[in-house]
Amino acid sequence: MKYLKTFESHSTNDILIIVDVQKSFKKFFTDNYIKELKSYCKRFNKVYQIWDNHHLGKNVDKDYLYDEDPDGQDNHDDLYEFPNQVDLIEKRYNYDVTVDFYKPVLDDDVYEEIKRKEDSSELARGDFFHTNEGTLIVYVGNNHKWYHVPKKLHELFTEVAEAQNINESLSEVNDVILVGGADGECLMDVETAAEAMGVKLRLNHKYIYSASHCPIK
Repeated sequence: MKYLKTFESHSTNDILIIVDVQKSFKKFFTDNYIKELKSYCKRFNKVYQIWDNHHLGKNVDKDYLYDEDPDGQDNHDDLYEFPNQVDLIEKRYNYDVTVDFYKPVLDDDVYEEIKRKEDSSELARGDFFHTNEGTLIVYVGNNHKWYHVPKKLHELFTEVAEAQNINESLSEVNDVILVGGADGECLMDVETAAEAMGVKLRLNHKYIYSASHCPIK
């Protein structure tokens, strides 16, 4: 896990990713938190909002997982509008599921490999496996055991990791800043997936909330 040293300035090429800052989670953060986060967004040219369309725990459809450009949710009434936002990426969380939950989208050999590692406690945070739908499942091993990375998020992380690797040779690695919440839950899902795919992340804890703490009162 990586932490930011300073936030005084950012390159115009730096990216801000906001996770689960939406009205249905309003009890976990303050109005001032939203105000200051919106101000922080103005320091970036590209802001991505990753939001959880949890539908009270029911998965209504799978478009958000398997479509590279799922039906737009720009006007979803659960979302805030953030300055310099360039895209919305929908996701959903799962709690204490095993590999059997994902069996319908796994090849038999991949399923057997995960099942063996799961049964023998060999899985480590960041282990990931390809599904037969062009997505990834990533082992998190925390409040959420697994995270199914939507194709749209997979494409973003692939693009960012490639850009960072190219720029690294020029000593101009662009930062990807991660904020939002909840710390140890959905934020960790996204952080783990990004780092597993080679994205160099930084966390700004000034704008990260948890189930029991908001840094901005």
